[in-house]
Amino acid sequence: MKIIADSHIPFVKEYFSKCGELELVAGREIDAQHVKDADILLVRTVTQVDKNLLAQTNVKFVGSVTAGTDHLDTNWLDEAGIAWQCAAGFNAPPVADYVVSVIAALQKKHMLRQVKQRAAVIGVGSVGRLVVQRLQWLGFEVICCDPIRAQNEKDFNSVALDDIADVDLISLHVPLTKTGEYPTYHFIDEKFLSRQKPGCVLLNASRGSVVDFESLAQHGAHLRWCFDVWEHEPKVEKYFLENALIATPHIAGYSAQSKVRGVDMIYRALCERKLIEPSSAPNVYMPRQQLTFADAKLCWRDIVLGIFNPALMTTMMQTRLLDVVDDGSVFDDMRHKFTYRHEFAFTDLAGVHLTEEDQAVLDKLRKM
Repeated sequence: MKIIADSHIPFVKEYFSKCGELELVAGREIDAQHVKDADILLVRTVTQVDKNLLAQTNVKFVGSVTAGTDHLDTNWLDEAGIAWQCAAGFNAPPVADYVVSVIAALQKKHMLRQVKQRAAVIGVGSVGRLVVQRLQWLGFEVICCDPIRAQNEKDFNSVALDDIADVDLISLHVPLTKTGEYPTYHFIDEKFLSRQKPGCVLLNASRGSVVDFESLAQHGAHLRWCFDVWEHEPKVEKYFLENALIATPHIAGYSAQSKVRGVDMIYRALCERKLIEPSSAPNVYMPRQQLTFADAKLCWRDIVLGIFNPALMTTMMQTRLLDVVDDGSVFDDMRHKFTYRHEFAFTDLAGVHLTEEDQAVLDKLRKM
């Protein structure tokens, strides 16, 4: 059994080194030569898996430690009889936490502080459901846009994309698709952007290319951009980076917990298909962290930002990227080294003294 795996998949050695011959290759460098005699291929979003890569190989299974499949040609894989699995939902908690962290950072800058705030969540799947829940906990009136769920669930209330306007926050959580009844490639376009009110926050933690960046430059300057994902990444156009209010290097779904959760899901999928023996299961635990706060004048936002502050990462990213010619390596380096964030639910707190109202908010945000 030969396994080719992206070398940047966390815990891949711990999970798969005893399952066969494990060879690690940087995800952007995996090519047909690497996989020609492999049985299993383990990837992330940076590896395009299609006929060009696998047609002349013996690969029986492709596991992607990602929530989406836009980098997998699933139709061809199905036709070729190659089993595949992604880790759907593994990163939902940290992405939902990320959205809350962005809101906390903006509110500390006196944005999104209206009494009656309205938010639109576009894409209400594994991630979007949690985002809706957390926005409601924070006092937002939330409207949902997910026409596919509306077709399949008679009780699900979805607004049409063309009806989204007059909101304070738009949060995107859709897969990247170019076909079907509701393609998402560049669906945030001139028409959508132009009807949004000035100061509306556009938050994208899904895929960069769901936003038409050319239209954004021409028709979206009146919005506040908060982007974790970028069209053409790992290369980031400096205009968008410089003008983004929040800018992070595709790490919204990264946490110490999701790194374990994602590879574990793929490992279990292989066990269920009897491609590997479950007896080789690693002893990898779900980590926790403890934070101690000493300042008595804190609010829930301070605690959230003490766990992860996207405004600080924005400064770091702009400092590192704006003054250099980056071929994508700096962006990738920042992403690969982002290993220190813990989810709210796995953070133990000490020395925290909040008002009853703030404590109630924080208790909800830290629920599993």
